[in-house]
Amino acid sequence: MSSKIDDEMVAGALEYWRGVNLSALVQTLDAAGAELVENQKTSLQERRKLAEKTKAFRSVADEHKAAEFRPLLRAYQNEIDALTKRMKHAENSFLRVFQALGSAPDPAVFLAGLVDARRMQAEAEAR
Repeated sequence: MSSKIDDEMVAGALEYWRGVNLSALVQTLDAAGAELVENQKTSLQERRKLAEKTKAFRSVADEHKAAEFRPLLRAYQNEIDALTKRMKHAENSFLRVFQALGSAPDPAVFLAGLVDARRMQAEAEAR
């Protein structure tokens, strides 16, 4: 791959990256990341509570299990619903990044061209 770049390529890449608005994207991702961390903590706490409820259910006498089953089932369903909500949030965060960066031009090509141009300029000035 040639590291030569022309003005049209640079202008196109610049326009694309302006459209990405990387600083706003980073802020959005920062907020999403903080929410993901909080969701992880919440998920761990809820899983522990669910494990405690399951353990308590196992210790209930058989004749009382029917009455205790419905609340336990509801707790599992609530956890499944919460996991589904967190999964959708994580997937949407990923898709936002992918949509913003999916067709972005590779900056390595431009950076390599700029390095070559600066090197050639420095060599020309040294003569």
